[in-house]
Amino acid sequence: MNNDQIDMGEESEPSPISLEDKYRQQMRQIYPQKIELPISTLPDMIERQIDLSPDFQRRNIWTRNKQSRFVESIIMNVPIPPVFLGEDDYGKYVVLDGRQRLTAISSFLENTYALEGLAVWDELNGLTYHDLKKKGLDKTILRRFIPAVLILKESSPEVKYDVFDRLNTGGMEAEPMEIRNAIYRGQFCTLLHKLSANATFRKLWDIPEDPDERQKNSTYSRMEDLELVLRFFALEKYQAMKGRFRDYLSTQMDERNRAYKQNANLAALDQRRFEQAVENAFKVFGLDAFRKPGEPGAKRGVKSAPLADAVMFALADVDPAQLTPPVALKLASALQGLFSGDPEFKKAIGTGTNGKGATQYRLEKTREVVRACLAT
Repeated sequence: MNNDQIDMGEESEPSPISLEDKYRQQMRQIYPQKIELPISTLPDMIERQIDLSPDFQRRNIWTRNKQSRFVESIIMNVPIPPVFLGEDDYGKYVVLDGRQRLTAISSFLENTYALEGLAVWDELNGLTYHDLKKKGLDKTILRRFIPAVLILKESSPEVKYDVFDRLNTGGMEAEPMEIRNAIYRGQFCTLLHKLSANATFRKLWDIPEDPDERQKNSTYSRMEDLELVLRFFALEKYQAMKGRFRDYLSTQMDERNRAYKQNANLAALDQRRFEQAVENAFKVFGLDAFRKPGEPGAKRGVKSAPLADAVMFALADVDPAQLTPPVALKLASALQGLFSGDPEFKKAIGTGTNGKGATQYRLEKTREVVRACLAT
């Protein structure tokens, strides 16, 4: 495991259900429609109809070399995989998969970069779209089409998640949080992005502040930082957990998006509670918050999402004024003692960690220890 990777926990086996129950649960519809996007009108479509917002897509950005190779593929008329568009409103679309491809060609048409690193049509290296136009070669691009699949507005968000969970683009499988960000858009989703940029939160998860370095960080590029924030809010209702943990996270994201529409004050309340939990965790544990103790004689343990669940949950409602240096030291010692003195707790952050039983045990046990320390 690389030093910037995180133990996100393990999915426990869901309770077995009958084929009949599974069939009834999956009777949610998806309505796809195949179309061809004319490259000649693509810039206008992006301006008026297609949202390329990077906040809701994967964070790794194509290099100029990779963008150039895609443009070369279009010129050569090489078959390319379809982009997937989700219909947010009638005639308005968000890119669910394929933003990098659309960005590569639309940016080239806007004359923002010159082609580079081409091996087949190497004579095009160094040329912009304007240069191609002067040579009369612009039609080699403008007469092409980008295949696309529209997921119409009537489609079920739950089924859309399963569809995009199976997508593979350029050999890079979409991460669960990337899919949630594309499908469950709303005010809560926007807040996840805001909170994931909290300076203390980034320190605790070793996410660089420098934008260039941050792009290289797998926690950031895979959007795991957003999932870590989502877990904090989703596990407020841990008693309601059922089925697969990833489905539970998606459901909670969808529900909170809808809740924000009904309660304008909820976002501010959520932000204050999250920021207090983060600051309290840092105050008690410092930069080693959320890091599992290493085995005797081994290297330091990895940072753990299940452990963070427990610590953040237990400290979220603690008044920071109570965490004086002696109390913080006492808390840190007591919580560290759970690893050595409670085999069940150690198991709850080690195997089957995202199941309801393990989640409930570690959350309640940690909260119990915190309350006991504060009461004495």
